[in-house]
Amino acid sequence: MKGRFFERSQYFVAQYNCQTNAGFSLVEMVAVVLIVGILAAIAIPRWNTFLNRQRVGKANDAVLTALREVQQQAKTKKLKYSVSFRNNNNLPELALHADSDTPSSSQWKTLGEDLRLKAGQVWIGTNLTSKNQGSSTVSVITNNVTTTKTITFDYNGTLPIDATTPLKIVVAAPSASNITQPGSVKRCVIIQTLLGGIRTGRDNECN
Repeated sequence: MKGRFFERSQYFVAQYNCQTNAGFSLVEMVAVVLIVGILAAIAIPRWNTFLNRQRVGKANDAVLTALREVQQQAKTKKLKYSVSFRNNNNLPELALHADSDTPSSSQWKTLGEDLRLKAGQVWIGTNLTSKNQGSSTVSVITNNVTTTKTITFDYNGTLPIDATTPLKIVVAAPSASNITQPGSVKRCVIIQTLLGGIRTGRDNECN
């Protein structure tokens, strides 16, 4: 009896081990793949939106820092000082320079260098029509290194021209369908005309 009991117990142990080592069934694997796919479909768009907001926010901070630095340079050096913007192969760039100078190649820096932007990740636009003159419409800065938009402060840190329209530099996440158009995530720096007051805006304020 003991021998048969031992044999049967060994048999059940062997069967159990076979079942536990059998792995996942096809149905279980399909279920796991479906769940992972659903979670990815939910998470990826939110992650991309988060990244876009981070890029746009930091790019806008870089614009704000540049304008404030130029304004301070103008006051300190008692001369007209400028910041110029351009779009180089869908990478926004800026240069800080004395207004009497044309920016050299070494002065042009990618917007927010620490962001390590890739082409087309950040859209840049402005309502500038000429130096210190703005319109009511914001449009993309043409993707051409010869097309620059410039804001100049005089030795008092104010705008030399009595502009009636606030000047805007706008950064945005590009539209998913067309990188020459801004998407819904927008930030901007707004210069309040003659006195040179600088503030930031977002979304509808940047139109």
